Amino acid sequence: MEAGEFGTVRDLAIAVGLAERHVSRQLRLAYLAPEVLKRLVFGREVSAVTVMQLSECAALPWGDQVGVVFEHQS
Repeated sequence: MEAGEFGTVRDLAIAVGLAERHVSRQLRLAYLAPEVLKRLVFGREVSAVTVMQLSECAALPWGDQVGVVFEHQS
């Protein structure tokens, strides 16, 4: 989308053959805090959140995301 290849989420969804709602939710994951991504991917830390919860969490300020995603860990 940033490259301008697709004007809307709907255009992208049609091009990749997925539901617009699904594509929209997945795009939100791009806004996760770098620390959250680092801990999930490179640190392989387990979190009790779902992908849906992660996409909702992406709307929060980066400083709040780490606590939300990893709050249930000891």
